[in-house]
Amino acid sequence: MAAPTAMPVLRRNPRRSETLSWGMPAPSDGEKFRMDCPVQANMGPMGLQPHQPHADRAAGSRRGKPIKHDVVVDAARRVFLRHGFTGSGVDAIAAEAGVSKQTLYNHFGDKERLFREVIRAAQSGPGDERELARMAGSLGGSDDLGRDLRALGRHWVGMVLQEDAAALRRLIIAESGRHPWLLEEWTRPGAVMEQALAEAIIRQAERGTLDVPDAALAARQLILVVIIEALTRTQYGRRALPDAEAAEIVDNGVEMWLRCYRDRSRG
Repeated sequence: MAAPTAMPVLRRNPRRSETLSWGMPAPSDGEKFRMDCPVQANMGPMGLQPHQPHADRAAGSRRGKPIKHDVVVDAARRVFLRHGFTGSGVDAIAAEAGVSKQTLYNHFGDKERLFREVIRAAQSGPGDERELARMAGSLGGSDDLGRDLRALGRHWVGMVLQEDAAALRRLIIAESGRHPWLLEEWTRPGAVMEQALAEAIIRQAERGTLDVPDAALAARQLILVVIIEALTRTQYGRRALPDAEAAEIVDNGVEMWLRCYRDRSRG
């Protein structure tokens, strides 16, 4: 009599255990078993590896290495700009980035957190508002305030009218009625810039260059006559602004502001 055939044994794969991440949708009963079980979640019967779907191949082709954060954020930005925040789904973002939906959830949690990352990326370049805040801070010691205000204004206008930044700003304004946190997230760095500008104005007043009873109000008024004027004239970035016109907006705004606040007691 032939010896009985040994039953196959499923062996655990110690390299990977599947776990749920915060923000993931509730799994089905079958998925719960797969995810709770320490056996590798995508192992087939008899411990064989099934064919990997296309999206998982893209994410797992170099298993063990983290996905490129910037690649996913940039893909999300493109999808959000095409479809808006409400109309964009995680499936579409994952496909655009070439990663699996599970991978996206594991790294970013949910769509809201991913959009926050898109906003931070848009505001973290070399010309972002934190850099502008540092530039504004240097105005306090300027010996030619008009010149340095015009330089700051030109740089600032160029930054806010960059195509992607302008498109993202319009999207956030359009979606802010349903999602107020979008506008709060977008404007947070602007408060830092406004504070730095107000502090520089105070230092110039202490030097006797300016006569400013309310530095915070003066800072907001400068932003209004330079930055908001540029945004309004271009329909918030829908129309290209020639360099000469941008310079005119900045020069006129700075000159008017200085006429209001220059210390006249100095003659």
